[in-house]
Amino acid sequence: MPGHSIGRFFWPAAAGLLLIQSFLLVSSALQETQTWDESYHMLAGYSYWKLGRLDINREHPPLGKYLNALPLLVLAPGLPIDREAWKRGDYVEAGADFLYHNRVDADTMLFAARSVTMLLTLALGLSIAWWGRRRYGGAAALAALALFVFDPNILAHGRYVTTDTIAALFIFLGVVTWEKWLDSNRWRDLAVAGIVFGLAIVSKFSAFILVPVYIALYAVRRRENKEEFSLARCVKACGFMVVLPAVVVIVAYAPEARLLLPATRAMRQADPGIQTLRDTIDARSEYGELMRWVGGRLGLQAHSFLVGLGAVAAHNTVGHQSYLLGKVAEHGRWYYFPVLFAVKTPAATLVGALIAVIVAWRRPRFELVVPAGFYFAASMVSGLNIGLRHLLPIYPFLFLLIGATLAAWRSRIGRLTLWLLPAALAAESLAVYPHYLAFFNAPAGGPGAGPRYAADSNIDWGQDIKKLKRWMDAQGVPQICLCYFGRANPEYYGVRNVEPPQANERENWKYMDCYTAVSVTPLVGVYTPRERFDILRRMQPVAKIGYSIYVYDLRKKRP
Repeated sequence: MPGHSIGRFFWPAAAGLLLIQSFLLVSSALQETQTWDESYHMLAGYSYWKLGRLDINREHPPLGKYLNALPLLVLAPGLPIDREAWKRGDYVEAGADFLYHNRVDADTMLFAARSVTMLLTLALGLSIAWWGRRRYGGAAALAALALFVFDPNILAHGRYVTTDTIAALFIFLGVVTWEKWLDSNRWRDLAVAGIVFGLAIVSKFSAFILVPVYIALYAVRRRENKEEFSLARCVKACGFMVVLPAVVVIVAYAPEARLLLPATRAMRQADPGIQTLRDTIDARSEYGELMRWVGGRLGLQAHSFLVGLGAVAAHNTVGHQSYLLGKVAEHGRWYYFPVLFAVKTPAATLVGALIAVIVAWRRPRFELVVPAGFYFAASMVSGLNIGLRHLLPIYPFLFLLIGATLAAWRSRIGRLTLWLLPAALAAESLAVYPHYLAFFNAPAGGPGAGPRYAADSNIDWGQDIKKLKRWMDAQGVPQICLCYFGRANPEYYGVRNVEPPQANERENWKYMDCYTAVSVTPLVGVYTPRERFDILRRMQPVAKIGYSIYVYDLRKKRP
């Protein structure tokens, strides 16, 4: 369907779709408690503003935390600096103290911080619509936007206080602005691309994947026109793309500007508490070893940007316990993200992607395929297999690829498919509402079959305590035996609970006389001995709360 046929109805239609997305984001977010890391991110961002210190949660850059904490400045909660967790440096626990032991209601603070992420999600949708219309026409852009608006994975992570959505936004804008410069060759556009690249870096360190993406996209243009895309032009561009992002990083880490100066002997003598990069950086990776050596030679101080990169590199090298297809592993598996993509991407999107590959094989849209392909490939060699959320940046490119391919397919089948796929996706999405985090597509068995494939932030991130309380009230259950994977405070929401037996207390299961609720993540044996819940895995749950908490009836039968 030609783009001009949409005409003046494009922006009203786009606005309507984004309004629907706003409703879905807000209404579902209000039904959920905090996910595992949200209070930690909130505490970090709020302390950045109030204390001017960036040494909390260094593994994630500060931009998203700055933004999510902005509404908290209006609410003015207190920092838990007098509590034991803060004093001993346990900022994850301090984050829970911050959220649940404060003068401001926890749900008020949580929704205020989440509202920023929701706005960033809408900004990403608006960016898809704007660029898609300019590049591929109104029909393609509107179809892509509809796929974005109703995608359960976008809806799930588009309302949490994490770095996943802001990373997807600025990685997408990083490619858009680079492409704009490639088209125009104006230095103003290159400056914008450099600034956006810097914003992507201070959103999430994975944005460094844009470096090879930029090079590949330039190489594609050079193959088409060597004269216009000369090596000299490339070298000049590289200068901009180094200097401007560096400036953005310095500004984002402004409270630590003094740490950019090497620590001289006189400085160490005057202040014995100076932290050096050599003594602070995690050296369990090649990057960490290199920066430890460089830091020692140059006397570099422990700047949070360098320390944070070291933490990410070490985490990737050491790995993280993960669950896939019934097996727990301590390090990344190359097929983790391909499997998750296959089972957690909506079936309509998978069909659209398959059509796009078949139809557009001879005319690939490099500006869409290259960034998505590079990011997906990088994820496959990652040591961190903790959720599809790490693939979130590929989806905007995928949606546009589907929309552009189908819009250019001028047959009646192509026009029909262009609108049937978003409609089918909307039906998939509404069927799982409001439990978006636990979405698995119909071919994989739906959300009820999720534990066959994955756990952790793919299903169960501690978000469903409110829903558990509603179930208990409906069933007249005053107290429950609960093994909960999350950082929310069950008692804060009125969930009276006791802990079920540990792995070394298996004999105690015969004395159980209660409804027993277990989060999916420990139920399948992640972060806890698998044998602990053997008896429950052989039973049928009486309820699946948000698909993330399974409830079993272990009450004793009474005459």
